[in-house]
Amino acid sequence: MASPSPNAASSDASERSPASVDLYRDTPVRFLGYANELGESFKPLIPRVAYFGTYGVACAYVAADANDKYRRDGDVARGVDALIWQALASVIVPGFVVNRVVATAGRATTRPMVPTFCGLVSIPLIIKPIDHAVDAAMDASLRPYVLKTPTSD
Repeated sequence: MASPSPNAASSDASERSPASVDLYRDTPVRFLGYANELGESFKPLIPRVAYFGTYGVACAYVAADANDKYRRDGDVARGVDALIWQALASVIVPGFVVNRVVATAGRATTRPMVPTFCGLVSIPLIIKPIDHAVDAAMDASLRPYVLKTPTSD
């Protein structure tokens, strides 16, 4: 089984046939997984319900991708692998990192837009390293022992 990581697939979706394009990994739908990072960045400026709404969008994306991976071949392990990978790499870890960037910037300034700007700038810088770290962690723990799936190599 290939890794759920978006990096595991060809980086150029235009080279693949339409049937092999993964809606949740190879199209702009992928950005829905980053909704909560936007919520974390704008947290000081938006209503609490909007902030929680961004997590709802990101979690719905995670669930939809995991369901898609399961339904493609009926492999429960593949669906669970995708669910765990997406939850960690798209919601939990980046949400925590952006939250800490915004909080730290907020303590360093009284200007309300600075923490939001810092949070937004951090998003593209953290995505690939987090994806790789989650792959490595799952390859060393859940995939071979619990999920009994091949590693992402």
